[in-house]
Amino acid sequence: MASTSLRQQLSIMRQSLFDEGILDHEQVSYLETLENEDDPDFIENVFTLFLRDSSRYIDSIEKALETSPIDYPVMEIMMYRLKGSSASIGASKINGETNILRKLFHDGDMESGKASLQKLKAEHATFKEKLAVYVGMLKQAKLSEY
Repeated sequence: MASTSLRQQLSIMRQSLFDEGILDHEQVSYLETLENEDDPDFIENVFTLFLRDSSRYIDSIEKALETSPIDYPVMEIMMYRLKGSSASIGASKINGETNILRKLFHDGDMESGKASLQKLKAEHATFKEKLAVYVGMLKQAKLSEY
């Protein structure tokens, strides 16, 4: 009975992540098809790795901006990695903000770029918080199956 309630909560939360545009339904559904008996924790592992790596990328972008002169090659590499990894897991808002950030820096609009980085960091914090809860619920649901 508790596992049914947990599954319902998980389903509602998953749909909420899609409805809010935080995650892309199509990409997450694809990732879920990759989970199987040999790798039953695939989706949790992918999300956990993204949370770890994306935090590093954002920190590196911020540090590169603080150097004098600005370390554009490092910024470009980290923005490229963040763009790719966010697209691969379906982190829609993070991907969109990263694309805006890249364009602003490519256009040389440093002030808008710095503001965009702050917006990206806020979006990432929200994403991280919600995804951590979702991943925790996924793990809990799997444990209740046993």
